[in-house]
Amino acid sequence: MNASEQLKVLFLTSSYPRSKEDNASVFLRYMAEALASQGITIHVVAPAEGSGATTIEGKIAVQRFQYFFRRFQKLAYGSGMIANLKRNPWLWLEVPFFIAGMLYAALRALHKDQIDVIHAHWIIPQGIVGAIARRLFKIPLVTTAHGADAFALRNPLTKFLKRVVINRSDAFTANTRATSQAIGTPNCMRATRIIPMGVNVDLFRAGSSTALRQELAETQFLILFVGRLIEKKGCHDLLLALSLLNPSLLRQTKLWIVGDGDQKTSLEKQVKKLALRENVRFWGSINNQNLPDFYAAADLFVAPSTQAASGDTEGQGVVLLEAFAAQVCAIATRIGGIEEVITNGVTGLLVQPNSPQELATAIESLLNHPKLRAQLAANAFEEVTGRYSWNRIAAQFETIYRDLVNYSHCGCDKRRGCN
Repeated sequence: MNASEQLKVLFLTSSYPRSKEDNASVFLRYMAEALASQGITIHVVAPAEGSGATTIEGKIAVQRFQYFFRRFQKLAYGSGMIANLKRNPWLWLEVPFFIAGMLYAALRALHKDQIDVIHAHWIIPQGIVGAIARRLFKIPLVTTAHGADAFALRNPLTKFLKRVVINRSDAFTANTRATSQAIGTPNCMRATRIIPMGVNVDLFRAGSSTALRQELAETQFLILFVGRLIEKKGCHDLLLALSLLNPSLLRQTKLWIVGDGDQKTSLEKQVKKLALRENVRFWGSINNQNLPDFYAAADLFVAPSTQAASGDTEGQGVVLLEAFAAQVCAIATRIGGIEEVITNGVTGLLVQPNSPQELATAIESLLNHPKLRAQLAANAFEEVTGRYSWNRIAAQFETIYRDLVNYSHCGCDKRRGCN
């Protein structure tokens, strides 16, 4: 295939924005749009919340499949698949229907359109569907691990399934080295391509603080948290750290929590128990297009990630890239792939997870040193513009797609499998 010939790529995903305002795996929409801007046709297969339908969203065809009775479809979205399954074990009953529904939708798309490459996002369950479709249609399969599929789902069956999927993939990528290493397939000879997810730098650098800062006193500091309110995000530790701040600094400090999830009620109770009701505000889910204003208003961004009981943790931490692009200084924890995003003391500060006192010390240090905050933020902005632009990342995936298509056309076998 020549570089001028148009590629058609089928995305398989368990999460994709349900509207322009939705933040669910919004990075996949940005990725699809970046690839489309380079002339690649993208067809997305993702679960529906209600009835299935196919819509054209900009240049992207999105085929949403129904996998269960509409009122009971609770497996995808919300707090995420793994958190949903932990909270409601009965949802495991929906998993076979989910896989069957995605497979049927994928096969319909492959039969109807001349797809060149299948790209499965997350090893399980999309990789399973992709491996079956690859075998039936003889189309190259790219599988990408994003984090939860690597750090969680570690029972013998899922380990076996992950290994099978990787073995059947023509190319395998992960967003960080930590994600790749967490998969744990020591006998696999497949070379993993490390390609991070990116950020819309132009969107997040253009935020305006004017309206939101009017809600604060001129001398107040604003700490921002953005993310799902689930165990691995560590928001409980952030509230404890806030309570440990020097009393005079605490009186000057507000914490805004943007996001929703199954831990919201327990976090609200913790706020009352710690007597932080005057300091903390829950904003719920915010339209992605409005998030830049929240970052712009913040003095400090904190991502206190931890490891959930399931083993799940941050594979990369895309919100950190949003903070970088918005030029707000960030603090995060040394866990998962975060250390590959933040260079401690250069593009932000890193602390140990589950260490509220260390986090409180770092917060105090940065709030009391505006020049240091500004320097770290400037360094982070330079990093994000150079490494994490979607055009750069889309170009790397396009190279993989074209190489696989060329290999399949010439009959070469460039894949390296597992013994």
